[in-house]
Amino acid sequence: MRTTPAELSATLATERERLTAVDWTVLAGSLGLVWLAHVVGRAIEASGTIILLPFPPIFAEWAPHVSWWTLPAAAMLVAAARLQQIAATLRWGTLLAAGWAVGFGWIFSLASVDGDWATKLLSPHEYLHDVPLVGDPWAFLRGFSERIVNVPDAWTTHVSVHPPLATLVFWFLQQVGLGGPAWAALFCMVVGSLAVPAWAVTLRALGAPGTARQFVPWAAVFPGAVWIGVSGDAVFLGVASLAVMAACWGAVQRRPLASLAGGLLFGALLYLSYGHVLYGIVAATALLLSARRAGWSVVRCGWLLTTAGVGAVVGFFTLAGFRWWEGLAQTQVRYYQGIADSRPYSYFVWANLAAVVVCASPIIALALVRAVRTVAGAHRQRLEAAPAWLALAGLAVIGLSDLSGLSKAETERIWLTFTFTVWVAAGLAPPSWRRPGLVAAGLWALAVNHLLLTEW
Repeated sequence: MRTTPAELSATLATERERLTAVDWTVLAGSLGLVWLAHVVGRAIEASGTIILLPFPPIFAEWAPHVSWWTLPAAAMLVAAARLQQIAATLRWGTLLAAGWAVGFGWIFSLASVDGDWATKLLSPHEYLHDVPLVGDPWAFLRGFSERIVNVPDAWTTHVSVHPPLATLVFWFLQQVGLGGPAWAALFCMVVGSLAVPAWAVTLRALGAPGTARQFVPWAAVFPGAVWIGVSGDAVFLGVASLAVMAACWGAVQRRPLASLAGGLLFGALLYLSYGHVLYGIVAATALLLSARRAGWSVVRCGWLLTTAGVGAVVGFFTLAGFRWWEGLAQTQVRYYQGIADSRPYSYFVWANLAAVVVCASPIIALALVRAVRTVAGAHRQRLEAAPAWLALAGLAVIGLSDLSGLSKAETERIWLTFTFTVWVAAGLAPPSWRRPGLVAAGLWALAVNHLLLTEW
């Protein structure tokens, strides 16, 4: 299926747009924010306050290194640039497949630069540490909340601060013969890479086919891939992306099974990460956009099925013995018994945003400016506004998560799902800075990956 005139409308409408003084100011400001967060973070550490960030504002160490995997990573960036050139002419299925292949290659090669991606999940703080303790999954669910805090045999860090499904995913992999850190890491990469085609399908379903095509190469070289490679949070990203895709596509195309699957995935997301309950803002935005696209009478049944799917998951876990709200209360206590208690809110409430810039490159700030302009001029210029609204919804989720105080530091990893949602706005980039912007984002990721040694 080749591009139609309608699919090119958003591109043609912005053919002559150039970077303005506001754009350059925003880019400079985002770089300044990262620099300030680094300087202030080092000063806080020097004052004797422990924030446990060797290289603020992110959890990493300054350790310049290179590997022969640098070449495949650079090749993926070149492939994405080429894909950007031909995105408007490829068949839709071919574009999605190519985007996923480049995206997975990007994730895998970046993870391989450090040379130890198959062992990073062996940390005593990770899910795999407690997988042997699961035993009977039903007993695990019933007693999960009792081992989060103030007991000698409490769960390890990542297990205790997430709902039980996050651990059960890796337990299930072990049960089907895919146990161990290498399979777990590959699973994270594969699931995380599914965000590339999933978001493209979502944008197309919501009436932004031109932007959907242009977003594929941007998604494939998402700079946050540095943390997708060997992080359980990559699973959250993949599940969230598939949930939005299934719910939107199912509602607009009247596919009941897809709508129900979207609900089941949204429900699963709640039991993978407590913080992703805020992702309901993105889900609600997608609901309104799908209704605007196809009419409420068309999407109503689909979204009712999606809601039913969420309810089914909540009901299942509650009847199985795990009460989400009780787990969250225990997790808050456990959270402040750790390093979070000494990490000053007054610093992280703004330094977290600098970590987002490190994760996604300063291009994300430029994309947000583009999103605001698109929303402001959508009616007048007949632009594809759905990506802009979704990106702003993602920004709202980041803002609420930040203000909650339950995400002090490491947000370059913890907010992968939210940051990728904001990254959708990069698909709105006009031709004037589309190519240099994509290359700059990719080079930023390569620089971060080769100059710093991240925990994940």
